[in-house]
Amino acid sequence: MERNNYKVSILGRRNQCLREADAVRDYLAEKLNTSPGNVCGTIGAFFREPKIRPLQPNNPRGHAFRSLVTRVLERFGDPALDLFEEVSPHERFPGFSFSGRSKDPRIDILATRNERPVAILSARWTYRHDRVDMIDEAREYMPAAARANPHIAFFGVTSEFGAARLKKVLAVTEPIAKRGAALTRLVHLNPYLCRELLGRNGDLAHLWSLADLARSSFAWQ
Repeated sequence: MERNNYKVSILGRRNQCLREADAVRDYLAEKLNTSPGNVCGTIGAFFREPKIRPLQPNNPRGHAFRSLVTRVLERFGDPALDLFEEVSPHERFPGFSFSGRSKDPRIDILATRNERPVAILSARWTYRHDRVDMIDEAREYMPAAARANPHIAFFGVTSEFGAARLKKVLAVTEPIAKRGAALTRLVHLNPYLCRELLGRNGDLAHLWSLADLARSSFAWQ
């Protein structure tokens, strides 16, 4: 969440964003067997690594998240799949311009079965409400990918906590948008944290977990 979302009133009352942050912090403290005050230090060890410390945090965090998603699929998904990171869509799907992407676009994760593409995954640690790259990527890549495989799936994977941002992507997934869906499913690093823990199970009921993603991989064709 943006820093200005966290506010304390003149009377010292913490707003909803702060109360939700407290709930997540306390949950993580319990699971990590540490005190609430040590949560940030415990999960921030990555950023204290000598090679990581001088870098702008969003870049290594984004790359690490993408690779962790790949490792989860390698370990728990269908072993018959081949997984590739940062794939050039121009090389994989020649003949398409992908004009809406950057000059050197990359598909975060591409899954193939017997060299046939069966799934594209857009991994976003977080994303802005007014610029949802995974939706843009789905609309750019899927027409080209469908030429190679009409049954190819597209998954967004995130750890975003903002309910409005999550619902914006969920609205264009197959369970809600049906035939007009841009994405197959939206997958969350830990749906429990932003759903049951924060009381948003109804709004975010269609979020998938990484376990759901890994199980589904056996059916990617």
